[in-house]
Amino acid sequence: MLNENVFIGRKKELNELTKAYKSNNFESILIYGVRYVGKSRLVKESLNCINDNVVIIYFNVLIGTLATNIKILTNIIRRSFNNKYLTFYSLEQILEFIFEQSIRKKIFFVIDEFSFLLDLDIDIKSKLVTFIDKYINDSKLKLVLITSDTKIKKEVISSSSTLYNRCNHIIYLEPFDYYESSLFYKNYSDEDKIITYLAFGGLALINNQIDPSLTPLQNIKNLIIARNTLFEFLIERITLKTKTLPYINYAISLIAQGITKRSDLISVLKKSGNDRNSYLLDKLEEMDIIEKFTPINNKSNKKKTYYSIKDNCLHFYYRYIYGTIWSYLRFEPDKFFQKLIKEDFYNAYLHNKLNEITKSFLNRKNLKNEINPPILESGTYLYEDKKNKANQLLNCVTKDQNGYVSYKYIVINDKVGIKEINEEETKLKDIKQDFYKLGFVSTKGFNEDIDRNKYNLFPLKDFYKD
Repeated sequence: MLNENVFIGRKKELNELTKAYKSNNFESILIYGVRYVGKSRLVKESLNCINDNVVIIYFNVLIGTLATNIKILTNIIRRSFNNKYLTFYSLEQILEFIFEQSIRKKIFFVIDEFSFLLDLDIDIKSKLVTFIDKYINDSKLKLVLITSDTKIKKEVISSSSTLYNRCNHIIYLEPFDYYESSLFYKNYSDEDKIITYLAFGGLALINNQIDPSLTPLQNIKNLIIARNTLFEFLIERITLKTKTLPYINYAISLIAQGITKRSDLISVLKKSGNDRNSYLLDKLEEMDIIEKFTPINNKSNKKKTYYSIKDNCLHFYYRYIYGTIWSYLRFEPDKFFQKLIKEDFYNAYLHNKLNEITKSFLNRKNLKNEINPPILESGTYLYEDKKNKANQLLNCVTKDQNGYVSYKYIVINDKVGIKEINEEETKLKDIKQDFYKLGFVSTKGFNEDIDRNKYNLFPLKDFYKD
């Protein structure tokens, strides 16, 4: 397991917070994202950078009564101000005290799990607005709101929200991508980094459970397959708010198994007896568990809407663990992996995910101005498979000023040669798609018989260059 004192990534977010902290004006900061993505850790790390003589009030809202939380917050304020006689009986009294004190000194007031407070006091937003409007010109307060309720963004930035225009910093914390996740197990080989990312995804707390002294498969068996692990508990916590919604975990598992088109998902859910299928998918999207996409060559066609599970830890769990009738085999993780995961993982899941990671890699290079001409769009590409009489998706296609470029990750145990390139080129000709150029990725690299000017070629080692 990684040392918890080691903080990884988030340079952009740390810079934004540091800049806000240095201001002598009132600053209101909203940080949101799914559970275990590292929101609280980010804020605590940012507070470590403060050298000024300031007051820090870090309040982690508990699931309980409002009275209990007021009592806890009162004790925190007493310690922060070194005054054991301070007494408060309401949130209004607490807010008025903090805002009044912030006129004279810089105060950092962090409310972690703000959505829990919303559940306890539905008027908290309007109360905050009242005090913000009253003190905004004189206050040096830094108000930091942290929430795992991803629908909060819609509420806060909506023009009808009482907090509209009061949050001058809104930070959406996304899971780490393949590169940032690899920093948790940076001594792995490039191939092992890919395998680990495909199973554990990009959530900070999940990645922090990985033991880099073990192989990726050993970590998968110990942390994911074995029963009653911390990983299983964390996964259940991510989908905590779905428990009251019948079929919603079933919907996630359908996407994990490869049923990704919206109309197909609705059809299967309807056959299962669910009459709120559209609501389920919209709810999962709102919770940031799944995301909706349309092919980049068919963006205006809403009938061609697809879904993907946003983080690999959920995808892996719902594809291989959730709802399995062979749960007794999980007492023998080796046997479970060999019988129920290995073949599909290496022959299906791995291939699809490699092309998704390639897309992420290309976007990283594009942001650093290392792709010419620059990528304007990247995503999936829809084509008609006349042989099988079905629509199919290419998982990694980019668009630039010259047209479309199709990328393919070729998985073989040696360097890719012109033979493999020609085979892939023939497949694309058969589906009659007009790509002005082709790109390829290979774990072992490429033979010298391939024209580097004709194709975009990237060995896996390029993925992990800083």
